[in-house]
Amino acid sequence: MSDKTQESMMEDDEFSLLLKEFVDSALDDDNDNQETTSFLNDEEEDDEEKDEDEEINLEDFPEGSVEFNEKNTVKVEILKPLRNPRKKLDQLVGCKNIKQQISDLLLFTTYNRCMAMGNPGWKEHNVSLHAIFFGKPGTGKTTVCKIYGSLLREVGVLSKGHVVICTRSTFLGTNWGDEEKAVRQVLEMAEGGVLMIDEAYLLNSPHPNDPGKMVIQLLMEILANEYHRDIAIVLCGYKEPMQQLLDLNAGLASRFPNRFEFADFTVDELMEITLRRMDEYKYHFTRAAKAKYKALLTEAYAGHDANTWGNARFVANLLEHIYLAHAKRCVNYAFAEDAPTIKKCFTITPADVQPIDVPKPKPHVGF
Repeated sequence: MSDKTQESMMEDDEFSLLLKEFVDSALDDDNDNQETTSFLNDEEEDDEEKDEDEEINLEDFPEGSVEFNEKNTVKVEILKPLRNPRKKLDQLVGCKNIKQQISDLLLFTTYNRCMAMGNPGWKEHNVSLHAIFFGKPGTGKTTVCKIYGSLLREVGVLSKGHVVICTRSTFLGTNWGDEEKAVRQVLEMAEGGVLMIDEAYLLNSPHPNDPGKMVIQLLMEILANEYHRDIAIVLCGYKEPMQQLLDLNAGLASRFPNRFEFADFTVDELMEITLRRMDEYKYHFTRAAKAKYKALLTEAYAGHDANTWGNARFVANLLEHIYLAHAKRCVNYAFAEDAPTIKKCFTITPADVQPIDVPKPKPHVGF
């Protein structure tokens, strides 16, 4: 065997090992998707779970505000990256198609980086990280966006992985030119992470002089600049108005090849979300209370309006109503002779489960 052939085989072996290392890292925990609603009985397990949920505290995190002038400042929410985003993705209720799409995108970015490292001078694929999240409120768009940024940080295509959340009001000041000032500041905040614009279709109303159009134009300029690669922009909103926005702007549509559609949760999925949220406080239903709760949830779901249904937000509001009733009952019993035990203080009874108003139809927002 010639020295050249032996050298080539060694390079192939090294590259194979590198590829395996990258792929193993990208697919780590893919099979660790068992979901549970059981209660933690061991203090060490409880502490471990808290550690996994803890956000990464980066020292150089940006300030969360846009300053138009000394008297006009707009607060911006910034979500820090997660320590274990792969597990969070696997544990999401429903969202099967979302999980698969994100896994495929991560695999491609991992392969791309691996090929570039193993083959100096190789032309990398231009993998776009920008995405459209179609979906109604409460379908998990913000949660997935946080996981998305953290995963992109984990595979090395984003340097920080945080999420900067904006809306139309974030960009619009009181003077001409404020839009450009706001866009520059927001992009600086989001550098290394994800810029999430909720209800993005509101930036492009039918009015020809709408200042929101300038925001779209400025974003287009940024997206066209190949030097701005350490950022992912995610536009969120209802499917129909978001699709209309993309149809009106072919250039914008071409720069957002990743499309994720968030469907409404089913009753069973909403029940699973309920039990997980209760588990965070160590609460549990009695059998009768659980049956009553599911009946209320089923009734609300059956009669909901498609444009106003809150999905997981409805569950959150209903649970807050239940927690309040439960707390009042426990406090009142505390002054009676049959004061509740610790166990009873964590038990939700049928008396605690009361209905709340289901949102009524509202005028359609958008164009």
